[in-house]
Amino acid sequence: MALSPDVGSSRPPSSDPTANGDARERPPSYCPRERPPSYEDEFAKLSHLRHSESIELCDRSPPIPHDQCVAHLKFLAVLADLRDSISNSNGLFNLSDSQAEVFPGSFDEACARIREKRWAVYTARAVERYTKWWFTCLPASRPPVDLADLQDTQYEAKTIDCETSIPWTEDNLPPVDILMVWHSHMLNPRNFLEDCIRYGKMSFWRTGFPFNAINTCIDNHVLEYKVGDESQKTFEQQAQLKWDNLEDPSTKNVECPACGLTSAVPWTEGGIGTDLRAAFRRCRGYADASFKIPCRHCRQPIDHDRLKVAKFRKDLIALVEERRPMPGSICNIRGIPDGRTGTLAHRAMMFPSLFMVAAAQVLLDFTRRADWCVSINHLRIRLEPLLRDPDILQKAHGSIRGPLLEEKMQFRRMMSRYWDNSSPFALDLVGAVIRQGTFIQKMDYIDWLHSPTLWETVDRLITKYQVFFDIILRNTNNMAVPTLDVDLAWHTHQLQPRWYYQYSTQLLSEDGIRQFIDHDDKVDENDLSDAFEWTSMMYRRATGGAVYSECTCWYCEATRTPDLYNHIFSVGSASQARSVAKSLHDRADISSDPEKNSHISAHNAIRVTHRVAKGLDVGHLKRLRLRQNYEKAVRRTKKRAWTRPGGIMSSRDEIKPSYPTLRVWGNPLTVAFYGPYMCDPGINQDAYACNPTCMHASEGDVGNCCSGTCGATSSDGNVSLGAGCTWAPAWTG
Repeated sequence: MALSPDVGSSRPPSSDPTANGDARERPPSYCPRERPPSYEDEFAKLSHLRHSESIELCDRSPPIPHDQCVAHLKFLAVLADLRDSISNSNGLFNLSDSQAEVFPGSFDEACARIREKRWAVYTARAVERYTKWWFTCLPASRPPVDLADLQDTQYEAKTIDCETSIPWTEDNLPPVDILMVWHSHMLNPRNFLEDCIRYGKMSFWRTGFPFNAINTCIDNHVLEYKVGDESQKTFEQQAQLKWDNLEDPSTKNVECPACGLTSAVPWTEGGIGTDLRAAFRRCRGYADASFKIPCRHCRQPIDHDRLKVAKFRKDLIALVEERRPMPGSICNIRGIPDGRTGTLAHRAMMFPSLFMVAAAQVLLDFTRRADWCVSINHLRIRLEPLLRDPDILQKAHGSIRGPLLEEKMQFRRMMSRYWDNSSPFALDLVGAVIRQGTFIQKMDYIDWLHSPTLWETVDRLITKYQVFFDIILRNTNNMAVPTLDVDLAWHTHQLQPRWYYQYSTQLLSEDGIRQFIDHDDKVDENDLSDAFEWTSMMYRRATGGAVYSECTCWYCEATRTPDLYNHIFSVGSASQARSVAKSLHDRADISSDPEKNSHISAHNAIRVTHRVAKGLDVGHLKRLRLRQNYEKAVRRTKKRAWTRPGGIMSSRDEIKPSYPTLRVWGNPLTVAFYGPYMCDPGINQDAYACNPTCMHASEGDVGNCCSGTCGATSSDGNVSLGAGCTWAPAWTG
């Protein structure tokens, strides 16, 4: 399993760039044009997957091969089955369904919470296994990056243009839980690039997700991932892990931040409790929200907050002693590892590391005592006066004045690596897997994989993705939000990071900006909905009247209303889009079930706390506006029915309000209000060590940054201009 890189060619094997026409043309229909081949014949096409071609700027051919999208769907189906299997394993991790009997009036909800907790613990174990596999089994193609590399004018070429790749086969693939974490890691492309540069894993980055090898290991009929016995033995010998996640120990060795010795701690400890609204909140295992134990050597407390401080201290020591840059300062604010000195972007990129060098002695003294700095919030409070210290600022950027806007943004990105994250990576991968699980469940419900029009669906979504990507590049100050079909293509593209990086950085935006388009998986749900409405309008304009979200649920109808119906006169693409939107109710391929249609992709939706506007809750304002637009859509539907012979509404005309009942971890749950733009109701913060669906926006909140850096509109450190789902437009000093 110890992988050695092979010398790779400068270009991948050729793909089959089936022409889809210009991206500005209206995409083809999902409906089949002819009788499709059998299900077995469709999967037979995947026997030899192709890799993405290098995209020429004048070339409008698809940026990703069609068969990779289908192979991706197969892999997502495997992950959906894995989640179902683990969450429904009664008694796993001592989490029994019988605990739900404490809540006879809310039995289904309690069962859902227990199933979620099983998956949360399994995912935390999977991330730990991925971390060990990363450092033990993956080859290093170059030494870890240092400050001298960041100041080399050839920095980008020396990192991105790696000449080696990893020859993935059935013999060296890891288990499915590690593949799952790897998959989610790659779907945060800037973070994944940063981690690969930091640790010298660029051959891993260059090779991409091994669709061909993985597809070979997935049975086309039962969609189960299997490798041979010898492959499993090789993995276990090299990684010192069991092939099956569940066969690894029930405890984890945690290093004490105070004495440096390890203590074995349980992954989870405790039960659901007596308050369902705070289920599992008091559990004290490593994968639990209230993890806290005394070190069995020095008796100092160990908890998640102290482990985050220990991570910061370790990174600071590596900066001082080995000249390794701080995480979050590996690339400039546009995601490019740019070593061209003298530019403002490069100066900003260097600022966090140079500032930390200047303040190192103060911060090392502050974090040395285990009882002085016990959380990143304490560290934030200590950093605030240092950011105003003229001596430190003079050493950091040659001036006693405060940081420039770009320097503030870069500093905030560095701090985001420590909020809710004690892992060695740029983000909390447990949260990334959980949020990605929302998208996987949507793919499982839609079930394109078993559709007789599978390949036509893939044709269409790739064409639609090209239009979407153009919208991003032409509107760098706005956030573009994908539909589920576009997101599948986008994810598939990102899983080949070398080609995605090339495609993203070579296609300059209209104002000449060169940037690595990110795919952030944390966006406030209200911002997401507003941006989706804007994206729908831009898509309509770009395609001459195509409807972006081909769905007739209440939310999609309400989202279309302001663009298509709030004007006295409607001409051009808006008039065409009205006709298309009206025809959706008559199309046989548009399901009345909202879970079967490809509307907004909201797996990255999170809920910002304490967010108000003029004294009113922003989320409440959003719901009122959507309800008003929904009522307009209902009136239009009734009017359309009256114009038909007999004036009778059909079942396809009906627009059902909200979602009275949702499937949450296999259980039907009734909710007061839910829209597809909102964060997943199946994710409850108390089941996890770090809340996957929340960030704080009020100044001074835990999770917000140091006073004097950036505004609270992007507390997770996402500061990338025009980067798909990451742009937060309001920055303050």
